[in-house]
Amino acid sequence: MKNTILALCLLFSSSYSFAFEESYIGTPISTKLYINFKDGSSTFEPQADVISMLDESRNATIIYIGGRTSTSKPSPSDEALAFKRAAAARAYLINLGVSPLKIMINYVSSADFIAANNTAEGRLKNQRVDIEMVFFQNL
Repeated sequence: MKNTILALCLLFSSSYSFAFEESYIGTPISTKLYINFKDGSSTFEPQADVISMLDESRNATIIYIGGRTSTSKPSPSDEALAFKRAAAARAYLINLGVSPLKIMINYVSSADFIAANNTAEGRLKNQRVDIEMVFFQNL
């Protein structure tokens, strides 16, 4: 029994490493988008200039979505809002035809700011989802 398990582990690890060699899957190319939300909102309303870029998400190999808030201190309600923002972006992409298996989400409140959080303009930039689409360019 132990020999069978060991053989299966070795077989899996050798095929796993082969499957992820660069020559097999190609060169990764990443596109990152930032979509802002109104204060307290979890309604996903992408700006016109990114809608066509989101259409390309169907061709991505994997998509990472991060929900963010602009609060200065984390709280359960802000964590829930960050999650709802990420989930709304995920639902939008699924409605475009993206496989849910390609989408990974995370969320965090009061962290990962991309702008100064002490101005209204900065807070608006921090109230967002980050969508990173990873494509593999075959060689």
